Order: sequence, then structure tokens, then C-alpha cells
Amino acid sequence: MGRLALHPAALREDVSQWFEGLSSAGATAIAVGLMLCVAVGDELTGADVSFTLLYLGPIGFATWFVSLPAGIFLSTASALASFAVDLSTRSVPLPGVILAWNVVVQLGVFLALVVLLAALKGRLVAEQQLARTDPLTLVSNRRAFVELAAVELERARRTGRPLTVAYLDADDFKSINDRLGHAEGDALRVAVAATLRGGTRVMDSVARLGGDEFGLLLVDTDGETAKALVERLRAELAARMGENGWTVSFCIGAVTFAAPARSVDEMLGHADQLMYDAKRAGKNAARFEIVERQAALAAGGRAIS
Repeated sequence: MGRLALHPAALREDVSQWFEGLSSAGATAIAVGLMLCVAVGDELTGADVSFTLLYLGPIGFATWFVSLPAGIFLSTASALASFAVDLSTRSVPLPGVILAWNVVVQLGVFLALVVLLAALKGRLVAEQQLARTDPLTLVSNRRAFVELAAVELERARRTGRPLTVAYLDADDFKSINDRLGHAEGDALRVAVAATLRGGTRVMDSVARLGGDEFGLLLVDTDGETAKALVERLRAELAARMGENGWTVSFCIGAVTFAAPARSVDEMLGHADQLMYDAKRAGKNAARFEIVERQAALAAGGRAIS
């Protein structure tokens, strides 16, 4: 009988997903359980064996996977548990001053770890957010958009629900920079991003893909719904441009995958091609298609008039 081999990378991914799906209550329960296990070990080995470092494990777990207050709670509980074990296992009790000193030092070490871990996690989260956000418009960047598209593509494969991707490009955007300056061009990009974000659902994704190009990822959205939404967004964008005196229109290409695409690149490339088809047709236009099966990609899908 052959042995079941687990690839290290796949195993790490499974473990990572398990931790990411862990609730705060579940993580707290695990941390408290680990702390109690350490306290029992501390009790069984007696006062001569130091368990201070072992308490750091549950404390760090609670801080990282739950919150700073949870880490402080575990720190206090661990210091008290260590104090109780020290009292119960010594044949000759230590003087009160020494006992108090030990508790204060232990608690100080525990809290120092908690503060450092919380600061480190906050920094990592902030850096990850910056790496996934366009600094000008504050919507997702291309990297985040591709990652989200991969997640939604996998979900569509599991659920069989439709998924729509749309690419948007501003017509004659260069004229804004040339006539009014780059600051005005930046203001236009910010206005476009805000309009798209305000006109879509929380579950949908809006991203700046580069320059004056934007992408939309519309979850559980069929072809007819996507067409209605995109046309509404075009109208809202036109109104926003008029309010600011910007003579800019938009071309949009939207493709709805009733059957999941073979890859993210294929999905994004199809929407991008539709957008350029609209631009070549005379600008200020939108193109829509529905892909009902994989083979339809080769045939160009089914257009929605």
C-alpha cells in the first residue's frame, strides 16, 4: 500500500488557511488551554524548574491571533498561575517581597512580549494593505485585483455562480494632463475611483490597474445585470465629469463568465480585449459578452446587444 505524501508547500497552505479561518473565541480557547497545560506542567515539575519561557507561547498566540487585550489577559493569568504554582510547590515559602518581585518581573516580561508582538502585527498589516492599495485613489491596485480575481474564480468553480469582469479606460485623458496639469488628472482619477466604488456593492472589487485604467470584479453577477450596472456607472461617470468640466468619456469592456474561465489571465485578458474593441469602435462605448462554456472563449463568447 502506497504512502500518502503531503507536499510541504501544500501543508503550509492548509495550516495557514486553518489559522486564518480561526475565530477569536476559538483562538482564545486554544490559548487558555495551552496556558493551563503549561501551568499543569509547572505544577508537576515543582518550583525548581522554571516554566516562564513556556508561558510565552500561549501569550504570543493570543496576542497574534486574537488581540492586544487578549494578550494582556493571558499575561496576567499566566503570571498569577505561575505565582500560585510557586506557592503550592515550595516546601519553604519565599519571603513576600521576593514573591512579589517574581510576579512583577514575570508580568513585565509577558507584557513586553505582548506589546512587541502587537506592534509587529500592526506594522505587517499596514504594509500588506499598502502593498495592495493604489496610493492615489485608495482602491485596490493591480496586484490585489489579480489576487481577488483568483479567489473569486475558485469560488465560482465551487458554486457555479456567474462572475463578471469589467475593464474601464478614460478616453482622451492625456488632454486633461496637457491642458489642465497633472494635478487635475490625478483629481479625475480619484473621482473615477470614488464613483465606481460608490456605485458597486461591498462584495465587488474596484481597482486602478494603471494610468487611467480601472477594473471591476462583480461577484454573482449575470450578463444582463452586469450590463445594467455598467451602463449606470457610465452615466454616473459622465455626470461626474460634466460637474467638473472634464471633457472625458469612457470605454468599458465587460465579460460575464457563466462557466468559470480556465485562468485569471484568460478572464482578465478577455475583458481587456473587449474594452479595446469599444475604443477602436469610436470611444465612449461599452462592449458586453457572456461566456457560457470554455469553448466559447475561442469563439468570442456571446455578445449582449
